[in-house]
Amino acid sequence: MTEDMLKKAYSTVAAVAQPSASEGLKKERAILLLWFLRHVYGIDDLEAYEFICDGDDDQGIDALYLEAAEPDDDAATLHVFQSRYPTAAKNVGVNDVKQLIGTLEPVTDAASLKQLLMDGVEPELKRLIERFDLVERLEKGRLTVRGVFVTAGKLTPQARQLIETTNHARGYRFLVAYDVLDIAPIVAAFRSPDTVKATVTVTCPASHRFLSTIANARVAVCRVPVQDIVGWPGIVDRTLFDLNVRRELGRNRVRRALDRAVRKAADHPNFLAFHNGLTVVCQEIDDSDPTVLKIKNLSVVNGAQSTISFKDNEAALTDNLFVVVKFVEVSPDAQLAREVAVRSNTQNPVNARNLRARDGIQLRLVKEFEHDYPNVTYETRPDASIPAAANRTIQNDVAAQLITAVFHQRPWLAVKRLSLFEAETYPELFTPDITASHVMFADLIAESVQKAKALFPERYRRSWRLTQLVAVYLVGQMLRTDEDIDLLNDPKKAMKDIPATTKKVHELVKLAAATMKVRSDAKKQDDELDDFKVDFKRESELRELAKKAREYYLVASTTKA
Repeated sequence: MTEDMLKKAYSTVAAVAQPSASEGLKKERAILLLWFLRHVYGIDDLEAYEFICDGDDDQGIDALYLEAAEPDDDAATLHVFQSRYPTAAKNVGVNDVKQLIGTLEPVTDAASLKQLLMDGVEPELKRLIERFDLVERLEKGRLTVRGVFVTAGKLTPQARQLIETTNHARGYRFLVAYDVLDIAPIVAAFRSPDTVKATVTVTCPASHRFLSTIANARVAVCRVPVQDIVGWPGIVDRTLFDLNVRRELGRNRVRRALDRAVRKAADHPNFLAFHNGLTVVCQEIDDSDPTVLKIKNLSVVNGAQSTISFKDNEAALTDNLFVVVKFVEVSPDAQLAREVAVRSNTQNPVNARNLRARDGIQLRLVKEFEHDYPNVTYETRPDASIPAAANRTIQNDVAAQLITAVFHQRPWLAVKRLSLFEAETYPELFTPDITASHVMFADLIAESVQKAKALFPERYRRSWRLTQLVAVYLVGQMLRTDEDIDLLNDPKKAMKDIPATTKKVHELVKLAAATMKVRSDAKKQDDELDDFKVDFKRESELRELAKKAREYYLVASTTKA
């Protein structure tokens, strides 16, 4: 590793330590950690910043993230992050790793954690400790602690050796480290998609492969041992997925189920039947050997989550575990290569929303929009065939959030967009009495809030999607105190006089903005942490805010009269 190469790696990492979407974080180490949580840990954009501790009294803890326990395990995993951002690609040595180990000690023991809280810590850190019930989890022995070291510096060989020694003594991966040389390829992969420059050998007899020639390319569909796949380069640093814009997803329900299936040897003989397979773009397929294929310069453009799961569970793999892999041989400069990558990656994953696209309620709403609001398209799934003549489109996942906040009065649930279509919640939200007019009225409120964005506290505008949803909820709450509650009870009638309805809603939006301004100012005057990004997702906090909004509305309507 030359000095120039190290400087280049540092420059690459530095580019993401100053993103525009830093959510108000000031320190480079915190901004780098935010990027890391989003793009390496796969935490949703709206969630990631909640776990950052961007203060001076954080006891060396820069972020906490609690990973839920596996179904067959009682212990959740607490990831304790420490971030270092030197002004250049300096060495990070043994003493730095020892400091991380020292930082972890208080969160591995209930008594020590209690003492830490008594001594006083950063409000954001204290809130996370309490939110995750860490003391209780430690007391019950239901918490596994893992330290994650993220740095723009370069770990010395001695530092890495200390990490390995510590992990061996603990009996599990107690410490995980990512330095500038680990992070730079991941950043580069996000910024400059490309194939991995290597040749891999795939065990695939001629009887288990299908080859076909298309214009300017060849396609090979093969049965491939998973044990071959985990040996492919670029899985650990994620460069193998450069052309897969979705890259790695968080450990969601699908990923957990996949992990369990890979670990269960009894499922391996049938895995080929129920797994969707991988799609790989490559520069060359050499099929001259009847027993193996040689694949040159490759990228997994569909199946990143599966590939990572295979690698993470490598110890559980058997000779009976196979998947179907489609290799597309095409020149990297050809238009087809870009099309395969783009089309494979722009397909949304099949989620709960997709599965509801053709159910009776959604089809009824589509028909109602066609009849009552022909210039508005109600989109139940990603659809490029939406008529160009449509003036605007309302996506049903956005509609679900709005009706949940306005008509069902549950904004703390509304923020969980995709979960609104899960079996546990969907029937409660898309009830038979919810019509296209309900969606249109809630959307009108959202549009009014958007137009009045400048009226809301500047700090809250940094997380606008969340703030907008809360404002929509507050408007709905104020309408419930008014004699014009008929706007909620009969939204179809309200939408017949859009100018009058818009005028009424705009006045309430201004009061919603004022309510938030009063909250923000009170926090400032009391020198209290305004953790609105968390508070705006808590039922108790939102109910109290709604109460204040109704009070302000009653005062305003009385004085105006």
